Amino acid sequence: MPGDLPGVVALLLRLLLAWQVVWGLVAFVAMWRDKGLASEAGRTRIPERQLHALEARGGWLGSWLAQGVFRHKTRKVAYQRVFRRIALSWALADVLIVAGLILLPVIFN
Repeated sequence: MPGDLPGVVALLLRLLLAWQVVWGLVAFVAMWRDKGLASEAGRTRIPERQLHALEARGGWLGSWLAQGVFRHKTRKVAYQRVFRRIALSWALADVLIVAGLILLPVIFN
């Protein structure tokens, strides 16, 4: 088991990265689509609750990039307040997960 640990750690890190990349792409496309809908009068937009749900699932980085690229939702204070909490939570979780996975082999050796 201890010999397999570095491989398991590497796999978990790749899975974490893949998870966030996939949800990031989904969130990026959703923000792009919502920006397009915002410019068309009378079109139903993507609810902010759904955009936040995508961010909370791991798409916070894609959403952040889309906000910058499309200049969308950047001035809306209430939206940014929720988004920043989600992003901070994910960033902190990423740091703790990576630190924990890096320390696992040290602990078990």
